[in-house]
Amino acid sequence: MKRTEKICYILAAVCLVLGALMLTVFTAVRFTGFLLCCGAAALVIFALLTRWREEHRWALWCRRIFLGLLAAGFAFFAVLEVRVLSWARTDSETPVGAVIVLGAGVDGTTPSLSLWTRLDAALAYVQDKPGIPIVVSGSRGRGEEISEARCMYDWLTARGVPREQIILEERATNTEENIRYSLELLEERGVTGDIAVVSSDYHLCRAAAYLGGDMVPVAARMPLRYLPLTVNYYVREAFGLAAAMVFQ
Repeated sequence: MKRTEKICYILAAVCLVLGALMLTVFTAVRFTGFLLCCGAAALVIFALLTRWREEHRWALWCRRIFLGLLAAGFAFFAVLEVRVLSWARTDSETPVGAVIVLGAGVDGTTPSLSLWTRLDAALAYVQDKPGIPIVVSGSRGRGEEISEARCMYDWLTARGVPREQIILEERATNTEENIRYSLELLEERGVTGDIAVVSSDYHLCRAAAYLGGDMVPVAARMPLRYLPLTVNYYVREAFGLAAAMVFQ
């Protein structure tokens, strides 16, 4: 066995072990675990093609095609990740006519970590915008005792946001529906002007894909101690953006 093959098999074993741990133990980063398992498979394939290339001409061409596809995939991922990062910011200067807060998980009746960061960012953003319409969007999911919209409504009103300022949108089950149903409610009320969207920093690019380039981003960031989880979400979001581009 040649050195290149040995290195590939060693790296594949490491990726497989780490991936299995993330899929079964550290499930908060299971998407990264899935990618590591895919990486392990790719390394094994590369090692086999490296072994066979001297005996079979087709293996040499397969190896070249395989490397080309991997390079193209990494390049595409890099482009998408740059787009995700470019939207991970808060625009506090552009005047807006309304604010949409995108939902996330609810633990019973309590905001999850992701939802709490979005609510905290929304509350800070509207402090100097009295009376601005705020759409809280999200239906009730599995394991949730109330809808995400109701959870956000309760959280915001408990912190002084007037009830009449908040519009509940309780039908949406994904980002595209969050945006579409929220815009319908704002249109019914005759709201005009640019729209601010509050969501997790890594998620704003996908929201902009549905709302458009004129969206005003308001980024919610996780505390630094959750950096591994944040990295996992940023990696996952590039794939989510690719899916949105294909199926939109």
